[in-house]
Amino acid sequence: MLGKKIVVPLDFSELSADLVKYAAGYAKALNAGIILLHAIPSAQLGEILGSPEAGAPIIIEPGLLEQLKDSSQDQLDKFQNQVRDAGLECETRILTGTPFQEIVSFAETEKADLIIIGSHGRSKLKHFLLGSVAEKVAHKSSIPVLIFKPGAKI
Repeated sequence: MLGKKIVVPLDFSELSADLVKYAAGYAKALNAGIILLHAIPSAQLGEILGSPEAGAPIIIEPGLLEQLKDSSQDQLDKFQNQVRDAGLECETRILTGTPFQEIVSFAETEKADLIIIGSHGRSKLKHFLLGSVAEKVAHKSSIPVLIFKPGAKI
């Protein structure tokens, strides 16, 4: 469907709206379409369900994952409408797993031309403890990655 493709992973933080506007500007300049992507982290499912004993499988209640996907799709749809209102082609995808791995794998499978991902600008301590999905994507991806930081000019 899309010719040139820009993958834009979203975590639905406050940064997401500015990130989508920024990506839309690039897409217009490159005559590309956008794929908005949300990866539901496996760890998030563990937090929602409570931490199981070490080695115990996480048992997901029927419908819980579907509720998360539905909620995520509602948010993606709002951003998709904004992109389409700007005259651009836009698709959405929801994946589950380790976010940076899912993003890289998806972009490579789709033969995307660019990934534009947001960075939260965490403190060095939080970055050390939590890591950075954006940094991991940039490090692991064979596709060019543009990292959007809070306060970047749109």
